[in-house]
Amino acid sequence: MVMNMNNKGFAISTVLYSLIILMSLLLFLLIGTMSFSRDNSSELVDQVEEELNECVWQGTC
Repeated sequence: MVMNMNNKGFAISTVLYSLIILMSLLLFLLIGTMSFSRDNSSELVDQVEEELNECVWQGTC
């Protein structure tokens, strides 16, 4: 006698786990992108601040 697997439950589980994995990957990708963007913004702000301070100290503004 062969036991039949519940095909509906198996299909739903496969879809559900696939969606969870996909959402996790998208979340990590989004966090990584935001972190990279924040680093670039911080560098730009530091550079502008340094140039403005030099301008004020030298009195060339």
